[in-house]
Amino acid sequence: MSDHITDLTFLQSFTGGSRDKIVKYINIFLQMCPGQLDAMQSLLQSGNYDGLRATAHSLKPQITYMGIRQGEGLVKTIEQYAGEKINLDQLPALFASFKEICEKAIAELQAEVNKA
Repeated sequence: MSDHITDLTFLQSFTGGSRDKIVKYINIFLQMCPGQLDAMQSLLQSGNYDGLRATAHSLKPQITYMGIRQGEGLVKTIEQYAGEKINLDQLPALFASFKEICEKAIAELQAEVNKA
């Protein structure tokens, strides 16, 4: 289905198709991502661009593993802008888009985990 935010192809390949391992990695993402999004929001609001860059950087591989293609470019751009302290006026909108994509992905992944 093309309306999916996530693509578990990489995860299926990485785990050798093991359902238990796929669920384990998804659960790790589900536990970490909301807190990292909250941290990014706080860092952005307080103007802590170094912290924002570091948090975006730590989220990048997780976004890739979960196949959240729409989020990959956004998180890289957020990391770059925050790190170089450029286009800072664009960060709130970029983060809002990224957060929305992640929240849809979280719902999708939660549904995936809940499948028997």
